[in-house]
Amino acid sequence: MGIFNTIRSKWKHKIRNETTSFNVNTPAAAAFFDSLGIDVDGISHNELNEITYFTCMKHLSETMSKMPWWKQIHTKEKGKEKELDNDLDFLLNVRANPLYSSSIFWASMELNKNHYGNAYAYIEFNGVGKPVALWVLPSDQIEVWRDDKGIWGDINSIWYIWTNNLNGTRYKFMQSEIIHLKTFMTFDGIMGMSVKNILSNQIQSKLSADSFLKKLYDNNMFGSKVILNYTADLNTDNEKKVIDRIENYSKNSASGKFIPLPPGFEVKMLDMKLSDAQFFENNKVNALQIAAAFGIKPNVINNYDKSSYSNSETQQLDFYVNTLQPNFNAYEQELTYKLLASFDTKKGTRLKINEKVLFTMDNATQAEVYGKYINNFIMTPNEVRENLGLANLKEGDSLIGNGNYIKIDQVGTQWSNDNEGGE
Repeated sequence: MGIFNTIRSKWKHKIRNETTSFNVNTPAAAAFFDSLGIDVDGISHNELNEITYFTCMKHLSETMSKMPWWKQIHTKEKGKEKELDNDLDFLLNVRANPLYSSSIFWASMELNKNHYGNAYAYIEFNGVGKPVALWVLPSDQIEVWRDDKGIWGDINSIWYIWTNNLNGTRYKFMQSEIIHLKTFMTFDGIMGMSVKNILSNQIQSKLSADSFLKKLYDNNMFGSKVILNYTADLNTDNEKKVIDRIENYSKNSASGKFIPLPPGFEVKMLDMKLSDAQFFENNKVNALQIAAAFGIKPNVINNYDKSSYSNSETQQLDFYVNTLQPNFNAYEQELTYKLLASFDTKKGTRLKINEKVLFTMDNATQAEVYGKYINNFIMTPNEVRENLGLANLKEGDSLIGNGNYIKIDQVGTQWSNDNEGGE
């Protein structure tokens, strides 16, 4: 069975079966947290269950999913010019393969890249060497080998080994067949490091904090330690029965305020308030640290402390300049190298992400900005109409503008008597 059918069957198998749970609790892990006084029964400790981590991953994935691609050619005569390629446009902006759209493809690649540190996609070529489909490969099933002896070909060539968990079959891919996107945390330039591994302590702290709050809610906020004094001598089984009964009353009986006790029993509270432990302050600082590692700004994780309109606008601009632009450059360079033929790249053809979608303007601002572009010979009417989603006009490809403008080296010549026709 060919690799294309293998990938298709893998995804069809995933669609037919129920989604696998992210819960990775083990008895050893539960015992460890139980020794610390934290009940983690039924709570998954996968990183995606932590709200700050999930929000950052979601924001970056959705941002990449909405970015349109286009083909651009750089020439000495015309500079940068958009080049029409309907097949490549359909592949990058409409349908990555028969099973899912391009939007889902880019979101999945960004999610895998940030969660595992590396994202891989197989490029399916047709008989003439043109890409016709892009398939996401599971990052946790890929091995990257460097052939430092030249056994499979060139010395130091990179090979990708995919072990299909459905049937145990292993597939070998050349570097030119795989789109490999990685985080910028890489020491060898080949493999990236994931944020969840770098910040494992912070993420686990947030997960433990969420688990602790869930325990309080499940117990009607009955989170303090209870000291039970009694005069009788109870064996272990009876002690457990008494404790279980008191806990059941605290959870299920009205608000848990009234708990009946046998004669001779006395209850004392060993209380520690969340405010005394600065629980919420520490939790907020931890969330900001996780977001900062992703390059995500505080307003994205709903932290509006000392926030204003201008402050939020500045955060959005900083997110674009310092987080998205490096990401866009990495995507553009990898796809240009892997999807375009060498003769195209040599003549100056590049694949670019249209960043303008991030700066959508209202109608009044659009009219003002585009009007200035036309009146100052910057954009043609058809270029403006294309940005507005309108059809081109027959006479709209010429630059127009205010005819009173002149070149700087001609300033004052209109008053010179030496000019032809001058007075």
